[in-house]
Amino acid sequence: MDFDYVPFGNAFVEIKECADPKNDYSCWKRKCGLGATPPIPSDCFTGPINCQHGSGECYGNLVEVCVKNMTNNDPWKYMPFVDCYEAHEPGAGSKAHMEKCAQQYNLNPAVITSCQSGSSGKTLMAVAARATVMVKGLNYVPYFTVNGKVLRNSDNLLETVCKDWEGTKPAGCR
Repeated sequence: MDFDYVPFGNAFVEIKECADPKNDYSCWKRKCGLGATPPIPSDCFTGPINCQHGSGECYGNLVEVCVKNMTNNDPWKYMPFVDCYEAHEPGAGSKAHMEKCAQQYNLNPAVITSCQSGSSGKTLMAVAARATVMVKGLNYVPYFTVNGKVLRNSDNLLETVCKDWEGTKPAGCR
């Protein structure tokens, strides 16, 4: 089973070719995404990131790409953290909430913070940006891929994973 979660949402990278007032997701996707006409701008994945819901969402995306990386992209390890971190409760998305969820799932909050505030976090976000803008026909978030296919309705995530699972099904599928 190939599962991936890319915490980037409807964010975009601000590039010179899409200078204000046109510096938006559509321009970035057109210039840097799948099917973009060469030459591709050199700053497609290096400029500042603008998140749909503001700086809090950007912070959360950074935290989540860092957790994915520190768990070697193992969804059995990072998705419980993501579920906790994105819970709709007071303080969700804050540093204190990140620390609580990290401790709950035996992850080192200092390592997450170091990644999130350093160059490795920026590099991981560039990877997430590239992965998101290269998805054919992506018009919504969140999106998930199962065995390389974009799952159109994340409400059916468990059902889809269980249906496609090869071998002994995990407890959640029985």
